[in-house]
Parts: sequence; structure tokens; C-alpha cells
Amino acid sequence: MKKILIVLSLLLCVSQILMAQEEDQFRQKNLFKINLIPIAINNYSIQYERVLNKSISALVAYRFMPEGNIPMKDNIIDLANVDDPDVIDIINGAKLSNFAITPEVRFYLGKKGFGRGFYISVFYRYSSFDGKNIVANFEDEDVSVTVDMSGNIKSHTAGFVLGSQWALSKHLCLDFWFLGPHYGTGKGDFSGVTSQPMTLEEQETVRDKLNDLDLGPYDKTVDVTANKAAISVKGPFGGVRAGLSIGIKF
Repeated sequence: MKKILIVLSLLLCVSQILMAQEEDQFRQKNLFKINLIPIAINNYSIQYERVLNKSISALVAYRFMPEGNIPMKDNIIDLANVDDPDVIDIINGAKLSNFAITPEVRFYLGKKGFGRGFYISVFYRYSSFDGKNIVANFEDEDVSVTVDMSGNIKSHTAGFVLGSQWALSKHLCLDFWFLGPHYGTGKGDFSGVTSQPMTLEEQETVRDKLNDLDLGPYDKTVDVTANKAAISVKGPFGGVRAGLSIGIKF
């Protein structure tokens, strides 16, 4: 009988220790993480996660890229099979910056929970992309016009993410999400001015060239006057999220 009581006492102690550990994990409701992958292309992404209960947490992420050259522009030129030297010059000379805000709700499906294990999440993303120093040359017979354009594209998308998160230690975590498609709409406005007012013939040339641009599924509106050239586009917008973040828990 005494041995049975000893065993029961040990089992009770073990169960209390395990429960205390789980409660300690639950008390660490805050996770602050940095995405390591986009740093290679001058993008910086931070994420804050708040554990609500064993299965659900709420997150918000902020991503930004300071103004600089278009990332991986040589790969873009190769993949798009661009051979027009004017287009290549535009890509090489353009400056780009962007930021995105992404609120997210995450559902942990495994037994561990509390911010650990396999998860699926749903999210909304607002993105803004700024482009500068987009120098476009419009030529037609005896007409040659150079316009220095700049503008902005804003998008609203929604999607889902599959991933998994691990507790590396009491205060460290590793978060890997490998599939995050999102889709929605985008709208962009670009405009530029010339060094001197354009003649009617020059305006017609610029207008025709902008109207001839093949932008696929995007609708466009062109506005050309003596002092400016502008184009507005709107249509579907999407992408895929992926990342590997390391963070702290507290």
C-alpha cells in the first residue's frame, strides 16, 4: 500500500510539473519575430504575435523596403525576355520603395498549441509601392520626348498561410511558413513632366505610345497635356508569401 501511495504521489508531482510548464508556455503570450529571408533583397519584415488561447493567436506584420534599385532586376529582365534597350534602361534606372501591413489570425491545429506546431491562418494585406526616376523615351519619326515619371501602386489582398512554429527554448521561437497565396485588387497612378511644354504632335505621340502599352488584365486611363503625361491602372493583384522568422517570447 505504501508503495502505491509513493507511485501515486510521484505521478501527481509529474502531472503538476507538466501542467506548470504548459501554463508557463501560455503565460508567454507575446512573440516578436524578424523574417530572415527578404533581408537578402533589402526588404525588412517584423511581426508581432499575441497568443489568445491554445488554438488561436492574432498577428500583425509590417514590411518595408527603403528606396533603392529594383531588387533582382537582372533576373526580371531575363525572365520577362526583355530585349528593348530603352526598357532595360528604365528598369536599371528606376528607384523603388514599398511597405505592407498584414493583420492575420492563426489557428494552431496540433496538440501543443499556445503558439507552437502546425497552423493555418487567414490574412489581409495592404501594400504600397512607390516608383521614381522612371525615365521613358517616346519616339516616332521626327518626334522624341523624354518624360521623367514617378508614381505609386496600392493594393488590397487577402489569402491564407500554411506553416509551423517551434519553441527553440523558453524565450526563442522559429516560425516557417511555406505557402501563402493572396489575391485582390490594385490601383496605380504614374505621371511625369517634360523639361519644356510639348507640342500637339509630341502630345499625340506620347498618348499613342501609352495607349499601346499591353498591360494584360489591367484597365488603364491615359491623360496627356502640354505639361504632363499620366497613366492610371487598376485590376487584379496578387502574390505569394513565404518566410523564415526567428523571434523572442515573453
